[in-house]
Amino acid sequence: MRRRILIPAVLTAVAGASLVGAGSASATSSTGHTCEKAGWIGEVQGRPTGFGIHSKSGDYLWHASDGFHVRFTQKRAVAHTYSGVITVSAPVVGFKVVKLEKQDHVSLSADKMTITFSIVNHGLIDGFDFKTACADSLTVSELKIGAKSQPLSRVYLGKHRVHPSTIPFTVNRRA
Repeated sequence: MRRRILIPAVLTAVAGASLVGAGSASATSSTGHTCEKAGWIGEVQGRPTGFGIHSKSGDYLWHASDGFHVRFTQKRAVAHTYSGVITVSAPVVGFKVVKLEKQDHVSLSADKMTITFSIVNHGLIDGFDFKTACADSLTVSELKIGAKSQPLSRVYLGKHRVHPSTIPFTVNRRA
């Protein structure tokens, strides 16, 4: 059963590929337990270089020291709906929306392991941020723009804007 959270804001796209990360990190779970975890794969690390309102249209996903960031943007001021699902292997412990509006919807499942979103973008940047703490992986699926599947070429991961090889895709921590 899912608990629905309706949040006005702009949502950023999420994408990823099965890869191996670098570095190590400590995370604290929702129960206060510290998890010793390796970093996330390099392809999702870092805010996309030059990302802003003039960036290419699409879904953007990246990881930084403060968690994951999902953003949606497009150059035209014509409204488009970006939707999808992100599933993590351990509960989300922090969640924050970025510039969402009344027509935007974000749902966090009761177990806090699935984020479902539908964001209407009017040409600026919309999105959300989340932390996974003790998760080993996250899977991004059902990415759409309107009723059509989002093309791989419009999904951007990390600093270098890498495209996933498929949708759905899974992002893993380094072993």
